[in-house]
Amino acid sequence: MPSPSVEHPTYRPEIQGIRTIGALLVAAFHIWGGRVSGGVDVFFVISGFLMTGSLYKEMQRTRSIDVIAFWGRIARRVTPMASLVLTLTLVAAWLWMPQVRQAAFLSEVLYSVFHLENVKLMMNSVDYLARDEAPSPVQQFWALSVQVQFYAIWPFLLLGIGFAARRLRSTWVAYATVLAAVILASLTYSVIETNRNSAATYFDPLARMWEFALGGILAVVLPHVSIASKVRLIAGWLGLLAVISCGFVLPASASFPGYVALWPTLGAALVLIAGNSGTRHGVERLLAFRPLAAFGEISFSFYLWHWPVLIYFMIVSGRTQLGLLSGLLVIAVALCGAYSTNRWLERPIQSAMGHQKVWRVHAMAAGLLMPVLALSSAWELANGRAESRQREAAERMIQNYLGGTNPMSLATAAMPGIPIHPRPAAVRYKHPNRCQQNETRPDVLTCDYGVVDGARKTIALVGGSHAEHWLPALERLAYEQQWKIVAVTKSACPLIPGRGHPSCVQWNKNVHDAVVKIRPDAVFTTSTRRRAPGPASIEYVPDAYLNYWSSWAAKGITVIAVRDTARTSADAFECIERSLHDLAKCARPRRQLFDDVDPTSKLNPQPANVSFIDLTGRFCDQDLCPPVGGNVLIYRDTHHITIEYARTLAGPLGERMHRVRPDLFSMKTATDSRHENRTDLAKQAQAPMLADH
Repeated sequence: MPSPSVEHPTYRPEIQGIRTIGALLVAAFHIWGGRVSGGVDVFFVISGFLMTGSLYKEMQRTRSIDVIAFWGRIARRVTPMASLVLTLTLVAAWLWMPQVRQAAFLSEVLYSVFHLENVKLMMNSVDYLARDEAPSPVQQFWALSVQVQFYAIWPFLLLGIGFAARRLRSTWVAYATVLAAVILASLTYSVIETNRNSAATYFDPLARMWEFALGGILAVVLPHVSIASKVRLIAGWLGLLAVISCGFVLPASASFPGYVALWPTLGAALVLIAGNSGTRHGVERLLAFRPLAAFGEISFSFYLWHWPVLIYFMIVSGRTQLGLLSGLLVIAVALCGAYSTNRWLERPIQSAMGHQKVWRVHAMAAGLLMPVLALSSAWELANGRAESRQREAAERMIQNYLGGTNPMSLATAAMPGIPIHPRPAAVRYKHPNRCQQNETRPDVLTCDYGVVDGARKTIALVGGSHAEHWLPALERLAYEQQWKIVAVTKSACPLIPGRGHPSCVQWNKNVHDAVVKIRPDAVFTTSTRRRAPGPASIEYVPDAYLNYWSSWAAKGITVIAVRDTARTSADAFECIERSLHDLAKCARPRRQLFDDVDPTSKLNPQPANVSFIDLTGRFCDQDLCPPVGGNVLIYRDTHHITIEYARTLAGPLGERMHRVRPDLFSMKTATDSRHENRTDLAKQAQAPMLADH
């Protein structure tokens, strides 16, 4: 994002011009590109240049840095516009945001207030179940959060260098040496972590520190070196070309930051090196062009404005992509909002703060954020109360929820007078298995459910999250049939070595050995996968599954494999809110999700130790796969079923399991207990998952 301005001994209008270009690139690629523009990386370099230059001059002049005063200048520059945009975004959310998105949004608002939005996005990026979340209207605050975190620690680094270098005659060499070491260490970390988990590393301040340090080392070194005019001329134009071309040249698959971020950051560095080339054809003449420089003054405001304008435009219009005219309209609205709020609100507030003592500046900055905290907290409290009321209503009426116990309950409209249960807004992070291994760890975690001591049979639930979401149904059967359920699952890691995170390879080896050690009476897992778009056949049985089944057969281990579940659309939850009485609008065509015939029936030879189950009729009728069945919400995201719906499937699942593996069941079969399942649903559907014994 554009870096806030601070006092600098030499005004450089070309910096305002490169800010303008960076801000426009960010907006354009957010609206149309679908790629990383590199604009934020440019802003970080510029911010490092300006901040380090200012603090370095202060250190040289006073032999110290007034850190509190520095933070006060940052608060005066950042807080007025940030608090204003957050407040307006909250108001717009109250008017237009679907209820299902509000809880995640309010959480991100609070993180943004405390300049931790990048941390929140890092947590979401490593949370497999949070990845389908729609982007929030405050997501752009991640860059401001990274900058503020940089401002928090940078003065202390420069103070430390200054105190250590006082005995050196050329102290700038000490600063340059340490900053070079920071660049090397942070860039190395960035490259390694981007390769391991680019989604989380994108928001990691440690992986971005080298970009600030790159600008900082230029601020320290450039005053002490002489660069020929021709070199400055070439450097300036090459740098501008690199900045502009980044989003167009680098492929969409390029992972930022890592070494790929060298393209825009070195481009920005070349522009800073160019400075005033002293020639008529220098790049600074273009970048100092009055309209570009004027836009640069409000580029910070424009950056904060453009993203919520874009998100709310898509919410209100129902679009997921914008054309040329609609995109230009978003830019125009953001520009008008940035200009008007900068002129009539931000500048007057900053002027008033500028005449106050430092402690009053900090107090005023905190006061500006109070409305945001008050509004978001009150809203969260109101949502919590509404959730409690709806839960009470659901508990009173849940005996009418047929859910997956009846194939005819896959209705195209909600049953009148009975609320959808659970509410879409309350379901996103409810997870059935408390010890599922996370995506990046290779070691096996296990948890026991059901009857542990004196169990008649042991069932091992094995695989990725699509196996794991059957746990609530299995757990209900476990108490009826005296089973122990051993959950051995890992996020985003099916029994296919090479899929997902690199740790999935080792986990697959470990889980095979773990199952052999457990020696269950049956392994419960999935039997099919969905192909990537393209082939005529939608589903397939992976060779890796067949290899596992064969290997377990050699150890005398049997398998129950269930056909993989359907998927819903990304906007299904919002669609449910809009179309409660016509849920067919929210359904997906069955032909897009399933083949006409279960692909396991085509296996030749059929694996002798595997029993196959197909429950697709509990997710789809002949034509449609709706997101709600019998007023029970089927999905907690686009491809995992809710705990509540899984529980309603205990009866149908038990019937099928009894049919293919009667040896697992006592005299009281799943068919006998089906009526009990239905009448007992009021008590159990809300019950938490049981703890380990």
